Amino acid sequence: MSWIVEQSDNTSAVHVNGNTITCTKDGYYDSPINIMYNDPADHNGQYFWELKFIESATEGGSSAVGNLSDGSGLLVQSFGNQIKQGDKVYILLELTDSDMKMYLFHNERSLGLAFHVQSPYPKPLYPVVSFSGNGKVTITRSDQKHGSLERASSQYNSVEGKWKVLDFPQHPECIGCEFKVQRHEHIENMYVLFANVVNMLHCNLEHNPTTNEWKSADVMSTLMAGPSELMKEEQVISNFLSEIQNVHVEDQQILIMRSKNGVEIKLERCTEWAPSPVTENIFT
Repeated sequence: MSWIVEQSDNTSAVHVNGNTITCTKDGYYDSPINIMYNDPADHNGQYFWELKFIESATEGGSSAVGNLSDGSGLLVQSFGNQIKQGDKVYILLELTDSDMKMYLFHNERSLGLAFHVQSPYPKPLYPVVSFSGNGKVTITRSDQKHGSLERASSQYNSVEGKWKVLDFPQHPECIGCEFKVQRHEHIENMYVLFANVVNMLHCNLEHNPTTNEWKSADVMSTLMAGPSELMKEEQVISNFLSEIQNVHVEDQQILIMRSKNGVEIKLERCTEWAPSPVTENIFT
């Protein structure tokens, strides 16, 4: 098998060695580099590819945020977790006369059905890797399939996961607001905290394991306008996030957060939303 590189100003950054593709360039990429693996899915049946992300730049690179795209625009946000260096992504493609199905797996976790497109759709189809920065990816075809095709729930320990405000005595209007905490991809003892009212708010949350103290950084917002009551609620949440000093979990189901001035919020763990597959015909 071989790689076919899309011709662009960045083509010289691509280096091919068998089934391994490496992109190396100083500075930023003006546009993504798309490289097609010449292993066609050209008739009905199942095709299973394993992609290993061997190297990835801290910013950009071949890492992704787990979104689904048709190559030109976003289709589904946060379909999976961010792909980082050392991870594996598996693609299972099923072709029949009536439809095309594509399932995705991230490491050992099944993400379920990602694309379900009714005929007509083009053949052959090929796996493509898109680089927006330096990285190195290896691809192999395999007959081995993962077990269940059903989407597996995310497994979290400690503060990580999705939470919903259960009790906020000073501001009961904020009950039901959803938070999400995930481990920072590159910095030890650092987490990223998200909250959504009108805008998506997020901040870094650093844990000192020696003192068991927590420290939040500046809160960032998408800065969209909304109804005045919701904007007031969002300001309350934003102020609280900027003052977090203590975080702890009770029985893996209740998250307690306290601010520097003693304000406390109690949150309960909630089930993550499972995204639906893309069903529109992305080839038309």
